[in-house]
Amino acid sequence: NDNRFFKKNYLETNLSDGIYDVIISLSKDPTNKLIIISKAFPPNAKRSKEILEMYNLTQYFNSVIFCEENSAKYHIAKAMHVDLMIDDKVEVLETFDSSISTFLYNDSTSGQLMSVIYNLRKSFN
Repeated sequence: NDNRFFKKNYLETNLSDGIYDVIISLSKDPTNKLIIISKAFPPNAKRSKEILEMYNLTQYFNSVIFCEENSAKYHIAKAMHVDLMIDDKVEVLETFDSSISTFLYNDSTSGQLMSVIYNLRKSFN
């Protein structure tokens, strides 16, 4: 919900509280593959990459994939063998079938993310 991303001062875009720690924590386990699947046209993809680099996050992701339509996210996630799709839009997650777990990320759910990931991992073991 940070509107700066679409303005000239986009490099002042803040990360969601706690997300940096979640990414770092997950990246420490080599069995976790962290993938960004983002709907972004070329100018916004460039901005996204710059923000990831500014926060030194690029190194923690195995892949960063940009697509032009939200509807493409499911197909990309399926091809990448994603176990959990995290998105901030309900309409994106509604396109996913039960073969991929989903998590709606927003201010009120962000504190539950690690617990959801932990429980999902337990169910695979």
